[in-house]
Amino acid sequence: MARTGLSKEEVERARAALLAQGQYPSVDAVRVASGNTGSKSTIHRYLKEIDEEQGGSANARAGAKPAPISDALRALVGRLATQLQQEADDKLDTARAELAEKEQELVQANRQLDSALRTAREHEARLQTDLRQQRLAFNIKQDELAQLSKESSRIATELAHTQQSLYEQLTHARKLEQKVEQLQAQQHHAADLERQLATSMATTERLEEQLQAMASALTPTQARVRELELLLVQAEARAQAQEQMGAQLRSYLDRMAAPT
Repeated sequence: MARTGLSKEEVERARAALLAQGQYPSVDAVRVASGNTGSKSTIHRYLKEIDEEQGGSANARAGAKPAPISDALRALVGRLATQLQQEADDKLDTARAELAEKEQELVQANRQLDSALRTAREHEARLQTDLRQQRLAFNIKQDELAQLSKESSRIATELAHTQQSLYEQLTHARKLEQKVEQLQAQQHHAADLERQLATSMATTERLEEQLQAMASALTPTQARVRELELLLVQAEARAQAQEQMGAQLRSYLDRMAAPT
């Protein structure tokens, strides 16, 4: 860090040493010769004062004795160099100010960029969170869909079994209906047989009455023969009727006992 308090005498000694070495005593050269101490503005001010003092002394000595050309030229060169150095320092200060302004603008731009980057990263983080949540919801929906698919398959299987059972029950019901129809037909047929039997019995009774009337007109022996014959006819008729009914009943029972 540069120390403060560089004196005018120190600047003058550094200037004289540089001139003795044939170097131009610029602000930077004087500062380096002074051990990199003192501010450039202070060195520049001291150099300007020294140049003015030496220039005034040269003018005062001009009435008594003309200054050598080399000293006058050296003084002119020194003044020009000081002026050029001042202009260069002014331009350098301007450039530094512009650079500082640009650096400030760059810092501000970097801050804005950092802020935009943080905002973008936060937005990206929110998007990543939303994406994870959407993926989680999608996975949940997929699981629910898989469960629904399994449930649908199970219901479809149960429905198929139910339909098969219903078909079997309907088939069995149709078979029962057919058996009922057969029973009803057999009942009708039995009723017909009963009516026929009743008719036959009525006919037999009428025949018996006729035979009895005829027997009363015959001799007792003939009457007895007619009576026996009548009884035989009646017995045969009854046996035939009972045999028919027994055969029909056996057929009916056989059909009922047969497996479906």
